[in-house]
Amino acid sequence: MIDATPTRAMRGGGDLAFYLWTALGLAIFPFLFRLPIFNGYNGLATQILIVGIAAIGFNLLLGYAGQLSYGHAAFFGLGAYAAGLSVLRFFPGAHSFGLAVIFGVFIATVAAFIIGSLVVRLYGIYFALLTVAFAQMVFFVVFQWRDLTKGDDGLQSIATPAINLGFAKFDLTQTLPSLALGPFGDLSEVRLWYIFAAIVMFGVLAFVRTLVRSQFGEVLDAIRENEERSIFVGFDPRRYKLAAFVISGALCGLAGALRALYDGSAAIATLTVDQSGAFVIYTVVGGVGTIFGPLVGTGVIMWLENIVSAKTGAWRLIEGVIFVLVIVFLPNGLIGTILKRKFNLFATLRGKK
Repeated sequence: MIDATPTRAMRGGGDLAFYLWTALGLAIFPFLFRLPIFNGYNGLATQILIVGIAAIGFNLLLGYAGQLSYGHAAFFGLGAYAAGLSVLRFFPGAHSFGLAVIFGVFIATVAAFIIGSLVVRLYGIYFALLTVAFAQMVFFVVFQWRDLTKGDDGLQSIATPAINLGFAKFDLTQTLPSLALGPFGDLSEVRLWYIFAAIVMFGVLAFVRTLVRSQFGEVLDAIRENEERSIFVGFDPRRYKLAAFVISGALCGLAGALRALYDGSAAIATLTVDQSGAFVIYTVVGGVGTIFGPLVGTGVIMWLENIVSAKTGAWRLIEGVIFVLVIVFLPNGLIGTILKRKFNLFATLRGKK
């Protein structure tokens, strides 16, 4: 069993340091893939940030509410299809990027509320299996509704609308001005898509950090550790778990909407159990119950997949081996292990002092 219990000390230091280090990390992240040691392509950093939003949302449910879902691909896929249909069919003349994203998040949130209302009363394996069942239902409906969703062909040729702020329009497919950065490539290799994804990721990280450090997060911790005791104190576990489920689904819908607009397509694969399993792997590898863990896990796995898949067809086998090794030797994940050792070091120094 993975230890998903984050201590208050493990959840970070001061707010200013968090925001500064987060902004700095997001600023330099895309240029790291230009180094020979990483050998990534230009759009990989943007894809990692977008998918990382879904992993962060999934971690809110698993790491803080203690609920393991294998059906979060339903919200990711619904967000993708809703955003794509918004551009292609529902609001074709609006050309509104914001409208497409909002519509995708709205559909995913409604679905998360309906499904969550039915599953939060269950525990353990029953909760996980029922989320899989609902995800398969969503997959079947989308797959069979060919007149709307195009079946296994998915939605194609989704044009990315410009972001209209009134005083200016921003085409996210455009690149930054040219500026040589030595071994880190050229600034013009970064598209505005990455800037937008980084801003959204910054907001998501700040939101989730604030949420889990609030009373809401403390109640989720209490429910996860001892639900009966939280009831005696006066809290309603189902309401809090439902709220966590809905927020988690909304973040997955946001990621799905952005992924569809970025790729220009919405594939039926976004609704499969494999996609739900990917969120589990990303979160466990990075660190369950940590703020940055899901994003780091997403980056590591997607980067390795990019490298390994180009050389061999055995990526799924290698991914499984990595997952097993992390569970056995790093049960707290990459970030969780670092934070735990840091906490133990501080405790040791404090004890000696």
